[in-house]
Amino acid sequence: MPLNSFKLIDKKKLTTDVYELVFQASEKFDFLAGQFITFILPNIWGRAYSILKTQWNEVTLIIKSRSSNNWGRGWSEYICNRKIWEVLKWTNPAGRFLLQNNNKNKLFIWTWTWFVPLYNQIIHSLEQNQNCKLELLFWARTLNDLFYLTELEKIKQDNNNFDYKVYLSREENTQHNTGYVTDYLSKDNIEKYEEFYICWIPALIDSSVDILEKNNINHNNIMTEKY
Repeated sequence: MPLNSFKLIDKKKLTTDVYELVFQASEKFDFLAGQFITFILPNIWGRAYSILKTQWNEVTLIIKSRSSNNWGRGWSEYICNRKIWEVLKWTNPAGRFLLQNNNKNKLFIWTWTWFVPLYNQIIHSLEQNQNCKLELLFWARTLNDLFYLTELEKIKQDNNNFDYKVYLSREENTQHNTGYVTDYLSKDNIEKYEEFYICWIPALIDSSVDILEKNNINHNNIMTEKY
């Protein structure tokens, strides 16, 4: 398996434990919307992370750091703790959670850093001038867990076919919705869309898929990525 080198050139803390990391590859970076790369880290085979965006040979990721006692065994924490100019090894982009090349109205469902491939797919759809409605549902627990809202608002202002909704499960009396993204998945709401993209943990993906299928959404029109 061929390995490539990534040099960390920028790091920004978005929340208390979420980082935006910009890496520089040795040459122009190409991938398909929705794909991930796999870092080859010390003492493990690999750890996959979805691609947020690229610019020539620069690759941006958003990663939630975790302690060594949590899921991920400290691998995400290890990456987020790298210093500027440090180099990591990675493999070529892969993955089948891909944006479909059509003009079907699309609903994207995510939480926290699982939004990364969906954000990329939305940007790609807009750049390709897909003639369809795009909407993003974002769930987090509290206001302090939110990030990239400025970027989403700019996309909304620049594109009249894009919108987004934020759901917070542990906040009340904010400008956002209270509850979970599944609260939005009523028959009246989802009938506006023809394709659904969900990136989440398995149990919550299965719950969302179950709601969609009970509302007569064909399984072939539901794209999922489980982490």
